[in-house]
Amino acid sequence: MHDYIIVGAGTAGSVLAGRLTASGKDRVALVEAGPEPRNMMVRVPAGMAKLFKTDLDWNFESEPHPGLAGRRVYVPRGKMLGGSSNMNAQVHQWCHPADFDGWESLGARGWGWESVAPVFRRMESWLGAERDDARRGRSGAMVISPLRTPNPLSVAFVRAARAAGLDGPADYNGGPYQGAWLSQLAGKNGRRFSAYDAYLKPAMRRANLEVKSAAHVTRILLENGRATGVVLRRDGRDETLRATRGVVVCAGAYGTPHLLQLSGVGPGEHLHAHGIPVLNDVPAVGADLQEHPLLPVMFRARRPITLLTAESPLNLLKWLLLGRGMLASNVPEAMAFASTKGDGPPDLELCFVPVEWRGQGLEPPSEHAFGCGVVLLTPRSRGSVRLRSADPLAAPVVDLAMLTDPDGADLDVLLHGVELMRRIAATEPLAGECAAEMRPGSDARGREAILAYCGRELQTIYHPAGTCRMGSDAAAPVTPELRLRGVDGLWVADASVMPTVPRGHPNAVVAMIADRAADLLAA
Repeated sequence: MHDYIIVGAGTAGSVLAGRLTASGKDRVALVEAGPEPRNMMVRVPAGMAKLFKTDLDWNFESEPHPGLAGRRVYVPRGKMLGGSSNMNAQVHQWCHPADFDGWESLGARGWGWESVAPVFRRMESWLGAERDDARRGRSGAMVISPLRTPNPLSVAFVRAARAAGLDGPADYNGGPYQGAWLSQLAGKNGRRFSAYDAYLKPAMRRANLEVKSAAHVTRILLENGRATGVVLRRDGRDETLRATRGVVVCAGAYGTPHLLQLSGVGPGEHLHAHGIPVLNDVPAVGADLQEHPLLPVMFRARRPITLLTAESPLNLLKWLLLGRGMLASNVPEAMAFASTKGDGPPDLELCFVPVEWRGQGLEPPSEHAFGCGVVLLTPRSRGSVRLRSADPLAAPVVDLAMLTDPDGADLDVLLHGVELMRRIAATEPLAGECAAEMRPGSDARGREAILAYCGRELQTIYHPAGTCRMGSDAAAPVTPELRLRGVDGLWVADASVMPTVPRGHPNAVVAMIADRAADLLAA
């Protein structure tokens, strides 16, 4: 018998398992559908896309988008110990203070910036030269490094963006930000250092943690209004695990609402339609899905210095011996944040890549090129996650619903971002590296042309959130204490509880939520 069962060993589950077992008092079972992360590409920063559509990827796909010519959008998610922290772009970002103050204003009491900033600081070990910066942590479990071998194109992008007016503070972590910077990475010595490395691997040596990998949780056991355990499927056989204190779901913005619905917690009418007994009718479970839409803008490079040659024998040798070179690149090496409104927190990101990004990284680059993902940070559109069937192994129905906001404001931000990237590409020193615009093409001007281009190329940046939002109102599925409302002994601690998706790359935010969850459980 265990005290707690944690469902999902991604960033949140890894952090929570590490924190909950540190004292040695609580007996914890951590259940993960995927295997251990033994693929070499997990370690190689530039190998991220090599993990897409492998057995380490849930390999989800959205529903057809009416606004994208009926196209489905590929949605990668890590399916392994460490989850997506073992296949993301490693960008470490606390996100903007306004995100968390906004959460608190929406009813997530105790989650404002002043409450969460010390947690970010405590969790990290920043290896940058500015180690005397009191805003940054230096002794936490998460090792964060500057980019070791930035591509000259990435450096040129940052300089051109600043010359074009996007100047800002020296560091994008620890306070409000607008400007342009090279990325800070969850990495060590040119290799990925994920939540699995920081928290789960050390915890797996503890006697009070049992890790069950390749075990798919099919249902949470709810008895007399309380979560008492889970049913999991492993090697084709069902197994029941029991917990005296309860269950913490850390399955992510897609997996968590899907599992809750399979367990009888969710929109009653929807559950009835799939023959699932309704134990707790919660319409908002699976609603309010938010994602950052990303629109690629690509330029032909004048010099052959892009990541096109990253897989050469010389680059492999550099990485193996020194942890440097092109394979140490996280691909989105630089970023710029701006507000389309002029003042206030940013609503737009330009995520720069010194390589041709084709087909969501599933296609190799065809020539030397560079560009950016134009990213909408504050989407108004809302999607959903629903059951495809009562079969627990069937993928959920993911409706991203991008660009469905009624006033078209989401598309306006993307349009602004395309023009901003064009302006930066025409500014030195990046202008000297740019031969021509490849996609969408210099003749693609105006709202209708960019909307048509979205139909062909719009994707997400893989930051789903909000499908089990926390709040103080009765409609919020999760309380600010991360308890699932209406069920005892059941908590949620992952990106699904975010009232709004943060302005940036949220892996560190997910880790912060899990870290605070450990304190809330202890309390």
